[in-house]
Amino acid sequence: MRINDQAGSSTVSFGKISQRTFCLVSCVTALLLGACSSGDPDAGGTAGGGEGAGGAGGATSVASGSGPSTTTSTSSSSETTTSASAGPAVGSGGGDSSGTGVTHPKDHCVDGFDPHPSDATIKDGPAEFVKNGQTDLTVQPEVIAWMQENEWQAAHFEWHSIRRCGPGGLGGMSRVDICNSSVPVPSDQECKSTGDGFQFLAMHRHMIQSLKQLWPNHSEQFEGFDKFPTSAEELPQQWRADFRPWSATTIANAKIADEIDKPENLSRFPDEGALGMWLQCFAGQAIPGTNLTASGLHGELHFKWVRSNNTDHGLGNQFTNIDNYMFWKLHGWIDKVWEKYRVAKGMSPDDQKLKDAVAAQCYEMDAIARVINPELNPDPVDPLPTESGVFHNSVRPIFESMVNKCSGCHAAPSTGPQAGLSLGGEISSADIVAGLVNKPSRGGGQFKLVVPGDPEQSWLYRKVAGTAASAGCRPSATASCNTGVMPQTADNKPTLTSAELATLRQWIQDGAPAPSRN
Repeated sequence: MRINDQAGSSTVSFGKISQRTFCLVSCVTALLLGACSSGDPDAGGTAGGGEGAGGAGGATSVASGSGPSTTTSTSSSSETTTSASAGPAVGSGGGDSSGTGVTHPKDHCVDGFDPHPSDATIKDGPAEFVKNGQTDLTVQPEVIAWMQENEWQAAHFEWHSIRRCGPGGLGGMSRVDICNSSVPVPSDQECKSTGDGFQFLAMHRHMIQSLKQLWPNHSEQFEGFDKFPTSAEELPQQWRADFRPWSATTIANAKIADEIDKPENLSRFPDEGALGMWLQCFAGQAIPGTNLTASGLHGELHFKWVRSNNTDHGLGNQFTNIDNYMFWKLHGWIDKVWEKYRVAKGMSPDDQKLKDAVAAQCYEMDAIARVINPELNPDPVDPLPTESGVFHNSVRPIFESMVNKCSGCHAAPSTGPQAGLSLGGEISSADIVAGLVNKPSRGGGQFKLVVPGDPEQSWLYRKVAGTAASAGCRPSATASCNTGVMPQTADNKPTLTSAELATLRQWIQDGAPAPSRN
């Protein structure tokens, strides 16, 4: 697709649609940001490949007349461009992602997106964007339209801005005063901690995965370089004539990244956050907890492919750079380096910690998009099923009470609950039980959250009863030992009454049965 603009800015037309961006409660990103409690992650607190990196051949061409050029996507209706079922961007409703047999709307941060209708008609490869005699490359117009409809360009910029809220930061560049919005400011500020490095990797993976889900037959647009490009032949045709060699330092750093799985390179980075910070931050910046300084590769890649007089969708334009085809080439390469590191470290792409980290960034981005455009209201959800049984009638109300307030930080998955643990809110009781029974506890070492028939081996019970400290918790590589009482209290005494503790204990003792549907 060629968009020729000689006299004005070129955009893709869009309409504002309703998207299921989820209400941001106090814990929307508590898993990563610690916004809800003092770090206790468990019970009830108050607190497809294309044709290679060089692109998919020559870009197709559509020339516009003189003056500002506007290209309309193939599905231009703002009500019908965001999912395979012509529904909101989060995907169609229905489906049972919990394994409980309970039907509930899809949560795109957990279940993914349905393919976009234009997946059947969209063109392969990049689109050319021509202005002032210079050619830049973007993703296809249908993709740009979807991103505009769902405020992705602005949300991506504000995601970075909210990590620049500290002294000397650039949060002041925010167009919505994001540092003083309803979205919690992360304690991990940009390039100040390895936590930020990890979030940088997780957020961009969320975006890459989402776009590949929306356009599965054209995922090449979002596929990264297989290796750091060191020659013109590895680039799309439109950029080859402008290739200039990298510095020796950049080549050396790129070699480390491409060969991250070699022992001598793997040992440089104690964790994923250190790797993320090394890739993301400006060259020379110290990485906490290591003797490393950042490589600057992320910035170098961004500024390698910018046009001096064609910046509408340029990699140097912080407000729209995700429109750029090369954005996904470079960030896809970073994502591949990260995944190679994870594999070499023995980590699986199915690790729950990773899934939760990516989902947390999805929820945060949704919340930021809603600050940008309040019209992006959550979609109506199907009513919860009518249920009965001991858990539904007697145990769940304990977690949702105004005294204990466990569900304030452990609500439905759509709220980004602390540690991924749901104890109430817009979620069926059957789904709550499914998330508790025989599920590992992230803050209870070797303990499971609920072990049917054995309250003393159930970390959930131990935590709310105030007996976790004497349980003999042993931390592991996947679970810490946070033994304080939950919900948190100043005197470390339980808020649950003796009768409430007895009710919870008896339910577990009786086998922790799931509720029945009426």
